[in-house]
Amino acid sequence: MASNHISHFEPAILGAFFPRALDWVAMEELFQHPWSAQFFSWLNTIAIDRFAKDLQANRRSFRTMLGRLAQGRAIGIFPEGGIRAGRESILEGAPMKPGLASLSLLSQTPVIPCVVLGSDRLYSSKIWLQRPSLWIIIGKPITPPSLTATPREKTRFDFQQRLSAAFPELQRELCCRFQLSEEDLPKAPRIRK
Repeated sequence: MASNHISHFEPAILGAFFPRALDWVAMEELFQHPWSAQFFSWLNTIAIDRFAKDLQANRRSFRTMLGRLAQGRAIGIFPEGGIRAGRESILEGAPMKPGLASLSLLSQTPVIPCVVLGSDRLYSSKIWLQRPSLWIIIGKPITPPSLTATPREKTRFDFQQRLSAAFPELQRELCCRFQLSEEDLPKAPRIRK
């Protein structure tokens, strides 16, 4: 499962909403303190270096993800590599990290795209008493092509383009279905405040 990432609340929201338990991929900074490392390990979270230049730097994390997928587990990942809104978001066509496409191709596991809107409003404690609206849409699984079809690099690039196109498309569907306005779309924290 891959989702846009506009607030720190998404893992809990999606974890409660998604029909299967998710093993989240999270930034390695969350594992620096022994207590938080134990807590996130207890939640089956997989640490990853978001700033690594290539997949080789995250080889152990990648093998862990492949192993869990082989066991039939589901993995939750934010392909943006952090909280993003506006032009920096995959919802607006910004590039995503290459790990999602590579993980899906190597494991031959489909990606279920998901879009969450409204969770960025939860940073304001005033809105909690008003029961803020959250919107979630889960797309159809996107099955990866076989790695033997064409040259690997082109296959990965084409598949990543397919995945990237799914998120803005799901956001448009969500906006149309619930008649959302520009105000309902994600805002950067400094703008939302």
